[in-house]
Amino acid sequence: MRNYILKSIALTIAILFSENLNAQTQPADTTKQKRWYIPDAATLQFAGNMGMFAIGPGYDFAKERLSADLLYGFVPKFDSDEAEHLLTLKGTYKPWKIQRRRDITVIPFQVGLGLSYYFDDKYPLKWGDEYPKNYYWWSPKVRVLGFAGASVTKGVQSSLIDKIGLYGELGTYDLVATAWFNDESIKFGDIVNISLGARVSF
Repeated sequence: MRNYILKSIALTIAILFSENLNAQTQPADTTKQKRWYIPDAATLQFAGNMGMFAIGPGYDFAKERLSADLLYGFVPKFDSDEAEHLLTLKGTYKPWKIQRRRDITVIPFQVGLGLSYYFDDKYPLKWGDEYPKNYYWWSPKVRVLGFAGASVTKGVQSSLIDKIGLYGELGTYDLVATAWFNDESIKFGDIVNISLGARVSF
């Protein structure tokens, strides 16, 4: 089942990227709009509670003030019994940007939320009957993420790539944030993680 899911995700990403590549290499036609499912960008991220590495297509809205990325994340097998696979829907809000020389754009502040789903069988969608109803308020399979950071992008003179951006973010997730709120012995730094990423826009 897991292999089928991973192959489906990989095939979907490949189709989306190939559609975008075809759209970029064909002559411009102002009478036709780009199909809605063709991504505006591709994102590669390291860490951030979305997997050790996460990759996937991205979409921009509201004059690029809003973006949505669908990222497949992978956590290699360390001390656990098996590697972990997850899918994250990540939404980012970029309230303003600063235009610099040499086609460089700085986004001094961006903030967002994410929703991660773990494919692994060891994470059930809901707790078993051995636990009283509402004993735990969260689902083991789903995590809610929050993050804030900054990014910088550079325009690229290419027919395939519009610009390349790098970003860094500080983030946390629902379980540790709740623990910090309820337990004074937990330091704020204990619940925060750092992520780095690259986003290529087409």
